[in-house]
Amino acid sequence: MARRTVDMSDLIAKRGALEKLLEKTVLDTTQKITLDAGARLMIASPVDTGEFRGAWEIEAPMKSYEPGRITNNTVYGPALASGHSDQASDGWVENALLAAVRFGGGQ
Repeated sequence: MARRTVDMSDLIAKRGALEKLLEKTVLDTTQKITLDAGARLMIASPVDTGEFRGAWEIEAPMKSYEPGRITNNTVYGPALASGHSDQASDGWVENALLAAVRFGGGQ
């Protein structure tokens, strides 16, 4: 079997460009997943007066490798997230987040 030599110099020369492309891809994907997760949480939110559904705050990351943030600071949010509503059973928050991650931010 003949030995083959692979010239890595071209790849090494493009390392900076590849790193920038990777960082952009990570940022774009994280932003899409954060926004998709927020939309899924809003849609799945139980509604009585609409206050809970309207209280979601979504912060997509601005830099690569930063996390996105999705919060709802209503007093009764933890109870609703735990399934204390006939409209949304226990696990609905986790299901919305898992769906966003599975689909990579593509609704």
